Amino acid sequence: MAQVGNTDISISTKTVCDKDRVDFWFEHVSQLLIRVECSSKQSEGIDATLVHKDFALFRASEIAANQHAVVRTAHSIRDDGRDSVFVCLMKKGRGFTFQGVECVTHVPGDLVLYDTASPYGHGFPGDMEMTVLDVPRAVFERHVGPWHYRGLIKFDHGAGTAAWGAQSIHRLLTGMSETDVRPREQVACQVLELLRTLLRINDGDLSTTRSTLSSLWRAKLHIERNLPDDTLDCDSISRAVGLSARQLSRAFEVEGISITRYIWALRLERCRADLSDRGLRHMAISEIAFRWGFNDSAHFSRSYRNRFAETPSATRGMLD
Repeated sequence: MAQVGNTDISISTKTVCDKDRVDFWFEHVSQLLIRVECSSKQSEGIDATLVHKDFALFRASEIAANQHAVVRTAHSIRDDGRDSVFVCLMKKGRGFTFQGVECVTHVPGDLVLYDTASPYGHGFPGDMEMTVLDVPRAVFERHVGPWHYRGLIKFDHGAGTAAWGAQSIHRLLTGMSETDVRPREQVACQVLELLRTLLRINDGDLSTTRSTLSSLWRAKLHIERNLPDDTLDCDSISRAVGLSARQLSRAFEVEGISITRYIWALRLERCRADLSDRGLRHMAISEIAFRWGFNDSAHFSRSYRNRFAETPSATRGMLD
């Protein structure tokens, strides 16, 4: 394995001889991603690379390979304690995924989601590139919602509201350079938020237009980037994203929450994350509150207790 940057890991079958490539590939995929098996022996071996990236909330594996097929059997699941929802983003080539009685094909721009606790398989008839997001079930349930689907879910790259969400996720992940200053956890939160919206549309819980979702997403990105600013409000957001205050309020009706409540809820979540971070124990609770846009300690404490049913001190005390 080769280190790429501080936390990324890269592997390539080009580092071993042809006859050892298949075993080398599946051994390292099992270590870095999940246990799967080769569905058929390839006489010439497999030509493949994998770059494994940590996004704090989930891990992303960028895979490029020639023709191959993999399966995750009931035996693999029993021997592998990892429990995740996978999100596959096709970038190049064509492939298919099956789980249970369902089978879908996918091309660049498509998203396919499935539960790794049930057997599944992938097949690729030629050269391919795909990013696989490994989202631990606990993280998925906290940020997206419970996985209650019997089979896999596909979001097509074509026109439509869901397609906009799929395209936005692709842009978020493929648009990051090695020198990108955005914390990866921030990008992960945005990806999971988009997945939550896509699944709400899929489930029929959300009916809206592509234009409304685009406006809502532009506003959320601005809020995310400027969350520590205590002057952040509806007027400043409206000016930044080029919408009237009325248009902005209508966009947030999709969330069933006002803009102001959305901002404060997000700030409280960031404060809770910092209070639970051992690396930030040196910071006073009030300092963390001010860091995320609260300018009144008493108001912060009341809001925090109302939101999480415990005081900020109790949250920090869990680190002891």
